[in-house]
Amino acid sequence: MTAAAMTERPAPYVQPTQYKLSAAGLLGSEWTKLWSLRSTWIVLLCAVVFSAGLGALISGTVPTDLEIGGAETAVGFAMSGVGLSSVFVSVLGILVITGEYSTGSIRSTMSAAPKRLGVLWAKAAVFGAVVTVLFTVMVFATFFLSQALLDGTDLGGISLGDEGVTRALVGYVAMIVYLTLLAIAIGAILRNSAGSIGFYIGVIMILPQLATLLPWDWVSDVTPYAPGNAANTITYVDASGQALGVGESWLWMGVWLVVAYGVAGLLLKRRDM
Repeated sequence: MTAAAMTERPAPYVQPTQYKLSAAGLLGSEWTKLWSLRSTWIVLLCAVVFSAGLGALISGTVPTDLEIGGAETAVGFAMSGVGLSSVFVSVLGILVITGEYSTGSIRSTMSAAPKRLGVLWAKAAVFGAVVTVLFTVMVFATFFLSQALLDGTDLGGISLGDEGVTRALVGYVAMIVYLTLLAIAIGAILRNSAGSIGFYIGVIMILPQLATLLPWDWVSDVTPYAPGNAANTITYVDASGQALGVGESWLWMGVWLVVAYGVAGLLLKRRDM
């Protein structure tokens, strides 16, 4: 062994560089994960086609002598499929987060973002933005298609400039986005696909409707404030006869989202993966 080899010293220890995933990195990661799944394309396409197709089908079969409802009825016919298509999109929103728990890939995600809350906000922001853009286009395109099919009837000739029409169409978009974001929060809380979907459909969507059949007056007074009903008022052209005003509807949508994401964020920070 040479003297040079005997006198060699080990290289000094270098502290590894600490990498921090930025907000832009989180958003980019969630964007990639969202569109890498074939189910994303299929569900969103089916939701849009179903909603637009049902609105067009109903508008195209309206009797020419129908004289009731005016703009309210015309918009209602055009948006006939929105309620059911929102369920498809909300279920996909649940799967966006619960899917990672079922495969175990959530561990890798949280390792890259140890503060955890950024992952939840990024998922909500990315999917919420996609739904907003997609359904804004769908809602307004379906309205114009419906009006073309209603031409020659008493429900034709409705324009965006008519009082309450644009607000109602924007309300339909907001309702879908609100329900989607609520579904994501439920998925983050329950962390199980079947349980989250069952809770969303059974408790959020169906239970408030069934509750109105109960013989107690106070139930009818309370159900408009339920998470699944809070957005209903903003979809009306004339909301003057609704239990909640337009402003109250927006307020309660915000309240339920704050509550849902508050609980989801708290549990995400405290629970193990």
